[in-house]
Formats: sequence, C-alpha cells, structure tokens
Amino acid sequence: MDADTNRCVNNFSLNPQPRLQSRTEKETTLGSFHDTSECDVVITAKDKSNLDESDDAVKSGKLLESPEMEISMVSTPLLHWCDQLYPHGCYSRFVARIEEKFDKLWRRVRRKVYIFIRTIACLLYLTYFGYCVQYRYFDEGSYVLTAVTVVLISVVCVRLTNGCKLDFLTKLYYTLHSLMTKMLSFRFYIKIFLYLAVTITLCVYLGVSVISQSPQNVQALVGLFVLVVICFLLSVSPSRVDWHPVFWGFVLQFSFAILTLRTEVGYEMFKWVGDQVNLFVRFSDSGAAFVFGDSFRNTRAGFFFESAGVIVFFNSCIFVLDYYGVLELIVLKLGRAISLCLNTGPVESVVSAANIFIGLSEAPLFIRPYLPTITKSELHAVMTCGFSSISGAFMAMFIKSGAPASHLLTAAIISAPAALAISKLMYPEMETVDLEKQKDIRARDESSPKTLVQAASDGAAFSTKLVAAIMVNMMAFVSILSLTNATLVWLGERAGVQGMTFDFLCSYLLYPVAFLMGIDSEDSGKIGSLMGVKFIATPFVAYADLGRMIKNRHVFESYASNSNASWYVSGEDVILTETNTTLYKGFMSERSEVITTYALCGISAFPAIGFCLGTLVPMCPKRKDDIISLVLRAFLAGNMTNYVTGAVAGIMFTS
Repeated sequence: MDADTNRCVNNFSLNPQPRLQSRTEKETTLGSFHDTSECDVVITAKDKSNLDESDDAVKSGKLLESPEMEISMVSTPLLHWCDQLYPHGCYSRFVARIEEKFDKLWRRVRRKVYIFIRTIACLLYLTYFGYCVQYRYFDEGSYVLTAVTVVLISVVCVRLTNGCKLDFLTKLYYTLHSLMTKMLSFRFYIKIFLYLAVTITLCVYLGVSVISQSPQNVQALVGLFVLVVICFLLSVSPSRVDWHPVFWGFVLQFSFAILTLRTEVGYEMFKWVGDQVNLFVRFSDSGAAFVFGDSFRNTRAGFFFESAGVIVFFNSCIFVLDYYGVLELIVLKLGRAISLCLNTGPVESVVSAANIFIGLSEAPLFIRPYLPTITKSELHAVMTCGFSSISGAFMAMFIKSGAPASHLLTAAIISAPAALAISKLMYPEMETVDLEKQKDIRARDESSPKTLVQAASDGAAFSTKLVAAIMVNMMAFVSILSLTNATLVWLGERAGVQGMTFDFLCSYLLYPVAFLMGIDSEDSGKIGSLMGVKFIATPFVAYADLGRMIKNRHVFESYASNSNASWYVSGEDVILTETNTTLYKGFMSERSEVITTYALCGISAFPAIGFCLGTLVPMCPKRKDDIISLVLRAFLAGNMTNYVTGAVAGIMFTS
C-alpha cells in the first residue's frame, strides 16, 4: 500500500460518518464523497438487496463488519474541486474565514444594532419636531406634522407593548365580554329600540334641518324612496329580503353624507383631504413630463398623455402601502366594522371596503381562496361592490379631469355600505353562509413583494396592463359611440329629426332618473345624457364632459360679474358675445354638478362587464356559470347604487 492510500485509510478512520458512494455490480451510483484529503472512498455492494443495508452500515459506523461489502480505495486528487471552492488559493480561504466570523458576529448583534438605529432615528425626529414647534406653529403644516408625530408615537408604543400582558386591558375585555353576553338575552328588544331610535332621529333631522331649509331636497327624498321600491320589485325573491343590512346600509350612508355635506367641520375636513389628494395627484406630472415631454401639459395633448402618468404613479403608491401593510390593515378593519353594522359576511364586507381604494379587478384578490365556497348572494355582492365603486387610480384621473375632489372622495366612501344594501335588496341571502371558512382573511401571501423597491416596481408594472386596458377600451368605445351617433343621425334625418344622437336620446330616456336624484329640471336632460355616455363610453368620458361643464360655469361666473356682459344660448352651447367664447355643452348649477359627481362614481359601464368576467372566471373556473348568470343583475345593482348615492347627496345638499 503506497503513501497516498495510507493517508486515505487514516482519514477515513478519523471520520466515522463520511458521505460514501454505493454501487451494485452494474455500477449503480448512489452518491459520492469528497473529503479534504486527496482520495475518494467508494463502496461496492455485491448484492442489490444490500444497498439499503450498506447505507445503514455507513450511518452506524459498522461498515467494515459487513462480510458482503467490499471497500475500494482510489487515490483521486481533489485539486479541481478545491480550485472551484477557493479560486484564489490561500487568499480565498483567509477571506472566507473572516466572512464567517463577521457573519456570526452580525447574527449576535443584529437586533441590538437595529434597536440602536431606530432609537437614534426617533431621537432625531423628536428633535426636529421640537425645533419645528418652537420655530413656527398654529398653521396647517404644523397641525399635520403634529398628527403624524402622534401616529408615529402610537405605532412605537404599540410595538413596544406587543406581547406584554396588560392586566387592566384584560380586565376591561372580560368586563365588556360579560356585559355583551348579558345583553344578548335582550337582543330582540335592543334591536327594536335601535330601529325606532335611529328612524325617529333621522326623520326629525331631515324635517328640521334639511326639508325646512331646502324644500327642493324633498324631490330627492321622494326619488330615493322610488328607487328603493324599484330595487325591491326587481329583487330575485322579494319575500326573502332581510331588511337589516338594507336599513343599516342606508343609515351608514346618511351618516357619512350628513358629516360631509351638512356639517361645517366635516365639509371642511373632506375639502382639505380632497385638496391634498388633488395636490398629491399633481406630483405625477413630473414623471409624465420626463417621459412625454412638457407637451403633455397642453390641453389638447390627449387622454393618454394626461392620464397614463397618474395611473402609474398612484398604482405604485397603492402597492407601497400594501407592502407596509397599511392597505391591508385599513381594509380589514373597515370591512370588519361594515360586517358588524350590516350583519353581512366577512368576504363581501372586506370586498366592499377594498373597493374604496382599489378597483374591480384587484379587490377580489383579497378573497380569492373563498370564491369557491361563498353563496350566490355573496358572489352577487362582490360584483355589485365592484361595479358601484372606483379605484384610487381612477379617482385620481377623474380629479384631474375636473371633478370635485372632496365630493368624489365622499362618494367613494358612502358607496361601500350602499352597494351591500342594494345587493341584499336585489339578491337576498337564501343559503347558509359558512362563517367558519371565512375567518382570518389575509391579503398578503408568498407572492407579496419582499422590498420597497420591488413593491413600487410591481405597482408600476401592473399599471401597464391597466393603462393598456383603459386606452384600448377608450379608443374602441368612443369610436363605437361615434358610429352609433352617425347611425342615429342618419335615421333621424330620414324622418326629418335633426341631431338625433345617443346623447340626445339618453337625455330623454334617463331624464326621470336624473330628476329623481334631485337634479334641477333644466339640467336633468344634460345629466341623463352624461349617464348614457357613461354606459357606452365608460365614466372617463362622462367625467371629462362634467369637468368641462364645471370649468364652463367658472368661466361664465367670471364673465357675468361684468355688468356689460351679454350672452346667448345656441342649442346646448353658450356663446359669450363680449369675448366671442363658446362654452361647449354649456354649464349646470352647482347643485347638479355635485349630485352628478356622486351619480357617476362607479365603473358600471358595459366594458366593465368584460373586466368583471375576465377577473372572476380565471380566479374560480368552477363558478363560471354562477358568475355569468349573476353579472347582468350585479351590473344593474351597481348602477342603482350610484343613483341611490346621488339621491342621498341630493337630500343632503346645501349651497
């Protein structure tokens, strides 16, 4: 035996459990072992049945005791293997050892370093906040900075107390739990009392504070009653309607409407939030100008150049909020609150809350695992909530088109409970809801972004599909609308009727609906025309026309302030004679503008039916037949929700 073989045997004896290679007589390879020595150890089994026994013998260290095992030592230099592991020889080995030591040290002190960095960051921020308070206070920016500081301190306190057992909170929980348990025995009487108390309070408020001050609002109140009756008559089973979610859905909607439209504090608060959202949306101009050039700021630049940057920017921000868990926290908490008030299922309540922030295609992602098991009524509610709402990116686009930001934000919020109310009215629950399978709804999974940069990039990448879908649909349906108008005009001319366009027909067909929402009689035709345009060419075109009318009103008011101003009406247009300016499609009263903003706040247009089917069917192919059978009813329910929201705005409107 030569020196290399002796060294192999010695190394093998010092390592009782090497990784060995077993083979049958046909050279069946099971594995290989490379020690730091310069040879390999190969085990050959003479019998195939001894393969498992050879592996056990290797693990137990009794390899040499097996009479049927034959050990062959082959001297094979491992220089090639060492070259791959340490390509630079001793230098690589030295650096690897240093890396290993630093890695062990970092694992030991990592948590302490993070705590130190966060502590320094908190101290620096508090120092900055204290200096700002001393330098300047009692203005809008100082109040915002104070609110942000309070939120940050609250988050830090919650994290510091996470996992700590607070005795007083535990006692408070058990006290409230026992109190609620006792109240359950009187649940029927409490329910009747709440119904009567809320109804009487709402009726008194409407009579004293609304109708007596604004008699025109009775028109919208009667219209709301008529719309609810129509929904009841169109219900799939009127006898099975549960009025609890319907009643409390309208109570929530009225509560938000009173807060934002009838109280000065609420109105100013939402107006401020709307102004900040409008300012936030304008930040997208920087990215759009960098890509498209400053020419996109031109009013004739086109819908794509005006809106693409907004969608990309806003969608990236939504994904960043989702990465930090902010979106999930708000949606789940808000959905839980809606479920508690309306007594609806967790799935439909979460979707209703999610549609305030994200759109028809994204909100079902929250409840994708539950789609196979939810009832038809819940599935109908999921689709209705999607049709009756708009996403944050769409809201940003509508704001940029000229829609009032504060009213648009309010409309997006109060449509959530209204959608569930109308859905439960038009398709009541007739099955048993499996609440056990709807617990612990989560939005984030393994596919969620791992870093902030990835989240922002994923949001931008996802918006490309959204931008492409919007743009191609806009091109298709605006062209279809032009073809429809040309066909209708040709048919009208054959009968001696001039200008018989689709807008013209909708101004008469949807006039009653607009009037029921509380629109002024002279503006009901224009609003009916906008609602018809929304059906065919999506709400983007309708809001663009509404924004143009709002700008026309501002121009007219500025022009009319001149005592020598004169104008005349030519069809739907208003001509300002002094400046020779044509206000295309004229203008409306402020009341009509506000109600229309609420009535159009939904993606319930014919192209959205394709979006809905294209989203839900791939998510749950087993429910394809149910989805197709319910989509048209849900589409109608979504539009009725928008009309009901407009009627509520008409009831609460005050100049």
